[in-house]
Amino acid sequence: MTRHAQRNNRPHKSFALVFSGGGARGLSHAGVLRALISRGYMPSAVVGVSMGAVVGATYALNDDWYDALVGMDTSGFPAAPDFRQPGLRAKIRGLRIALLAARDMYFGWGVGARTETWGRNVLTELTRGKTLQEGRIPVFVCATDMLTGERVVFSQGRATDYVYSSAALAGILPPLVDGPYVLMDGAYADIAPVDVARTTGAEVVIAVDPGQRENAAGPKNGMQAMLRSVEVCQYEHARLRFERADMVIRPMFRQTIGTLEFAQKRHCIAAGAMAIRRAYPQIGQLLDRPLPG
Repeated sequence: MTRHAQRNNRPHKSFALVFSGGGARGLSHAGVLRALISRGYMPSAVVGVSMGAVVGATYALNDDWYDALVGMDTSGFPAAPDFRQPGLRAKIRGLRIALLAARDMYFGWGVGARTETWGRNVLTELTRGKTLQEGRIPVFVCATDMLTGERVVFSQGRATDYVYSSAALAGILPPLVDGPYVLMDGAYADIAPVDVARTTGAEVVIAVDPGQRENAAGPKNGMQAMLRSVEVCQYEHARLRFERADMVIRPMFRQTIGTLEFAQKRHCIAAGAMAIRRAYPQIGQLLDRPLPG
C-alpha cells in the first residue's frame, strides 16, 4: 500500500473517472485523485485525454504517482515570447523566440518539436516504462486520428507512446504515426469520453473539467491566441459531452492559467483538491453505500 493509499475503508459504488485536457490546468486531476483517495473513494477505472491521460496513466502505473506528478519536469515546454518586458535586451530575446517559433511552425511540426525527446523521457519516467495493461486499474487513453478526425482509444500498448499522442498539441509537438493512424491531442475529437468510461462497467461516472470559460488576461501573442481559440471552439461540444456524466467536477482557479503555464502547476493541483472538498456532500450521496446494520 502506497503513501497516498486509501485511509478510510468505506463501502462505495464503483466509479470511473474521466480526466479531460486543459494543459497545465489538467494537473488539477492529481489534486482530485488525492482528495478522493484520502476519503476512501478508490476509482475502478480512469479515462484520460491529453493532460488527463498523463495524470491517469501515471496514477495507474506508478506507485509514487502523486509525488511524481508534483515533481514532473516541465522545463522543456516551449517558451512563449513576452514583449511586455521592458528594455531592449528583453525585446530582442522575445523577437528571437517568436522568429524561432514561426520557423518551426512553417518548416516543421511546431515550437515544441525540439523537445519531443525530453517529453517522451518525462512520460517514460512517470509511467515507469510500462504498458497500459499493467495498470493497477484499467486505464484508457484517447487520441485523435488526424487522417479521419475520429477518436482512437487505447488500453494496451506502451504507455509512453499513447500518452504522448493524446497530449501532442498541434503546432507544439509532432504527431505519433502508429500503423494506419496519425495521432494527436485527444481533445480535438472528444474532450470528455464519458461513453468510454461507461463501457468499463462502473456504476458511476465522474468527469473532471479544468477548462476556463473566461480569460480575463486575454492572449498576449499568436501562440496563446491559437491555443485559446481551440478552447473556445470546444466549449459547446465540451458542454454536451460532460452532460453525459453522473457528476462533473470543475476546479476553480484564482487567475487565468494558459495551456502552457506550467509554473502554476502547484496552484492547479491545489484547485483540484479544493474542488473535491467542496463537493464531498454530493460525492457521498452519489457513491456511498449504506453501512451494514
